[in-house]
Amino acid sequence: MIHERAARRLLLCCKENGGLFIKFGQSIAVQSSLLPPPFRKELSVLYDNAPSVAVSEIVPVIERGFPGRTLDDLFVDFSPEAVASASVAQVHTARLRSDPSQVVAVKVQKPEIKLQIGWDLFAFRACAHLIEYAFDVPIMWSVDEIERRLREELDFEREAGNSELAGRDLDTLADRWLRRVVYIPKVFWEATSREVLTTEWVDGTSLVHPQKLATEGWSNKEIMQQMVALFAFQIFVAGNVHGDPHPGNLLIRQNPNNSYWREPQLVLLDHGLYVRESRLFRRQYAEFWRSAMIGNKQSMANIAESWGISDAGMFSSMVSLKPPILGGHHRAPTDSDKGESKRAYEQQMEVKRRTIAALRESSSLPPELVFVTRNMNIVRANNQSLGTPVNRVQILGQYAALGLRRMLIDEALSSDRRYSGARGVLPSRDTLLSRVVGVVAGEWSYVTFRLALWVAGAGMAVYGVWARIWSAVTGIPRIKDLDGVMDEAMRRAMEKKLGYQIDTSLLYA
Repeated sequence: MIHERAARRLLLCCKENGGLFIKFGQSIAVQSSLLPPPFRKELSVLYDNAPSVAVSEIVPVIERGFPGRTLDDLFVDFSPEAVASASVAQVHTARLRSDPSQVVAVKVQKPEIKLQIGWDLFAFRACAHLIEYAFDVPIMWSVDEIERRLREELDFEREAGNSELAGRDLDTLADRWLRRVVYIPKVFWEATSREVLTTEWVDGTSLVHPQKLATEGWSNKEIMQQMVALFAFQIFVAGNVHGDPHPGNLLIRQNPNNSYWREPQLVLLDHGLYVRESRLFRRQYAEFWRSAMIGNKQSMANIAESWGISDAGMFSSMVSLKPPILGGHHRAPTDSDKGESKRAYEQQMEVKRRTIAALRESSSLPPELVFVTRNMNIVRANNQSLGTPVNRVQILGQYAALGLRRMLIDEALSSDRRYSGARGVLPSRDTLLSRVVGVVAGEWSYVTFRLALWVAGAGMAVYGVWARIWSAVTGIPRIKDLDGVMDEAMRRAMEKKLGYQIDTSLLYA
């Protein structure tokens, strides 16, 4: 029970220190595939049940954001206890004084956060310096960007703007299905300040409680289809990406647009951390996915190189969480050479060397990539926590294909097509021809991308049939999904290349 004891001690440490330590605990809790289960079980309370402060301590925070007005001037029936609490704020229910029929969620910044975050970030920077010095792992390049993003989360007016932008993206860019199954609560600006955010209250069940979702009869497959589709849409189509989609920021409720049958609707909360993708990055990232699906290694290498990464293999491994392909010929150790630990050590040193080199080169990576990868990894962990009911890669690929098609066609129809650097304004005939060629190229890209996705999906379906038969014959549990296949492939590759066996049962000790 060593893992349970360690997890409880870590939880106590995070609760006692608060602030960024709560975020640290949340980050550990979401890594369900990398850490023993007790860590997720114990630390998941930090998503929405971190220590809160008394209402008497937050009233001054509220009132200083609205000079000349008291708490009673803004709200009625303000709840004496917090209904949720996380790293920088806690949430109370209330009704608007201006509209007593409107139930709202009032998110209030904890009074000690402004002072504490400076010390927490100082400790974070000091630890990063120490790690870089002691282990020769270059991580300081990321510290400034992380600090900037964390400080942005303290501005609730910015969060309100992020929330409304996410809603407009859904209304104007998303397909009808996605608009219907995803909801973002309304912001009430008259009761919002830099330290207070007031939004529509929405009843629902948090993804922190998967057993409760099952008891209520919700389909994990439908929930994950909506979740993966939402964030794939943000990454590849909208370009405004939620940076912290952990289970505490996602609710499930009955879809109010459907009065005929039971259908979940995903409610997205906490828009404090958002990443604005440049159009260039979004196109390159979609093209990277297309190149990976159709097997165009040269295109993948070109894109990675444009981001300052010369080791495309290691870069791909870091993004996809797959093991790197080491140089030279490798084989599983036999009885005759098990004592030759030198080769295993050399292989581990090669992985370390290439990882360090990739991290050094990462200083020139697009800043969006770090947070987009974080988003995708958290969604992957959410999928695994619900039993991996959907094929994330298929859904991500579909939206990557859609986003790339839209960008290519937009470029083809752009007024820029009328101009040439060498020839100036083009004749109408040349302009029309250029646009037709651009549209055809966009459609061809989309068709080949979707065809590659179909082939990959068919391959997984064949694998699924074969796995069922194999499981029935041998009694060995089958791996049902692509994430599971990747995890098993990683384990086998690490055992083969590093020369030792990974006993996964230790994670459940």
